[in-house]
Amino acid sequence: MRLRTTMALVASAMTLAALGAAPAEAAEGAQRLSGPATGDPDVFLTYVGCDALFGAAQPPQSRLNLGPYTAPMGRRSLGLVPAAPGTASGPFTRFASLAGLDTTVAVASTSGSQGVSYVMAITSDNLPGTAWRGRAALSAPAGSWTTVSTAATTYDWTLVELGTLAPLGSSETATTADFAARHGDGAGFAVTGFGCDGAPFNLDAVRGSGSTFDFEGTTLATGVAVDRRSVDAGQSVSLTGRVTDPSGRVTGDPLVLESRRPGGAWAPAGDLVLTGPNGLARVDVPVTETTEFRWHRPESQYADEGWSDPVTVTVAEAPAALEGAKNK
Repeated sequence: MRLRTTMALVASAMTLAALGAAPAEAAEGAQRLSGPATGDPDVFLTYVGCDALFGAAQPPQSRLNLGPYTAPMGRRSLGLVPAAPGTASGPFTRFASLAGLDTTVAVASTSGSQGVSYVMAITSDNLPGTAWRGRAALSAPAGSWTTVSTAATTYDWTLVELGTLAPLGSSETATTADFAARHGDGAGFAVTGFGCDGAPFNLDAVRGSGSTFDFEGTTLATGVAVDRRSVDAGQSVSLTGRVTDPSGRVTGDPLVLESRRPGGAWAPAGDLVLTGPNGLARVDVPVTETTEFRWHRPESQYADEGWSDPVTVTVAEAPAALEGAKNK
């Protein structure tokens, strides 16, 4: 899973003057994501340099996690593993009003995490070809989730030339609302990220530009197949299990076979079964009486537990048993 590159930010910086229109409206309620892609042009995850917005940066690895701690929304969050120190990863948010900007993101790290937040804006007192750049260092302590808000953050602001991003004067310090009150309101974008120290961290509950995103598990489907549905007592059947994601790709998740007499209670029929090179789980099971089988997919970091539909293997009655039944 990949985050958007900083090229998207370069394009945004070069077209700040065209951001007067309000961002697209998002549907009410949180949108559930199973990876870093939001599908929203106004809010997405990216990575930037910690020392310079468009400085050198490396993409992190990403994966879903249960936790850490108690996730602020749902049960899971998006874990990010920096490739090296010096890169901050987190949400990009486009805004139409600096005075009303309030992007928030929840972050957690078992070792703590250092981050940075940038704001680029064009206000009513900007000369053509210039923009205001705000920067603030961030810190998230270990032990719990921390919610970072752009509206509550104090930035160091510098007027820069848009073509080169070279500073054009001394800086000043203010929150986004106070800065808009001094220099006029305007449009722009904000990026808030963590991982500057190279430590892994998790993100959740991203809110901005009218959207809210909750990182949750992938929806998986588990299927079962049996080589024959009717056997003599004591014969074996071969059962295979297949786990697929929403695109139909076989994931290779390990499975546990469960069995029961028809109408009885389900119970494990063996240990966890690892999949082969083809991504399928397979076991051979002797059957002494008519039995139902199904596969159980245990809960994982990236998906909830699930079960396949059951299949029934019928055991034919032995001839002697049938003859005895007739003579009764």
